[in-house]
Amino acid sequence: MLPRHTSPSLATPRRTPALRIALLVVSLLLGLTAGVVVQAGPAGAAVPKRTDLEKRIDWAIFRLVNAERALHGLRPLYMAPGLRLSARRHNVTMARFNEMSHQLPGEPVFTTRMSNAGYDWSWAGENIAWNSDMTKGGVALLERLMYNEKPPNDDHRLNILNTHYRNIGVDVYMDHENHKVWLTTDFGRRG
Repeated sequence: MLPRHTSPSLATPRRTPALRIALLVVSLLLGLTAGVVVQAGPAGAAVPKRTDLEKRIDWAIFRLVNAERALHGLRPLYMAPGLRLSARRHNVTMARFNEMSHQLPGEPVFTTRMSNAGYDWSWAGENIAWNSDMTKGGVALLERLMYNEKPPNDDHRLNILNTHYRNIGVDVYMDHENHKVWLTTDFGRRG
């Protein structure tokens, strides 16, 4: 099966609470998010511990993203624990529903997920993908496909090369039940 990925949520600045509300309203009107914004249980809900393989692939993708940015003279991103936790929770939720989406039923929008994970953001974005090739090469292929997108369908690439971001949270989840590897990359800049 071919790898799958979806357009990232747009890079979102946060300057004031009023701006956050306005952006949410605009996003809902434009259909950029799906469903009602509700919390799916406590923010500290348990998620499966990362396996050694998942950790190795996480860090390989982190290095790959920074190598892609370096080709354009961009500063490297730094792994942020809150963004990693947000990405992990989202991967587990996508696996539970066996559906790729930036927001699943009962789940908050990605910016709220980041805040709930302890990351105080002023800019935020997200790339998500899955592949049935559950190897480091299969996940690296997903990242390369996103990086090599061409305009006007290059939203993932725009997130990867966004100059506003300073942090990243990469998570890979091996979903043996659905035979998929899920990749969520959360991007941010602290507020």
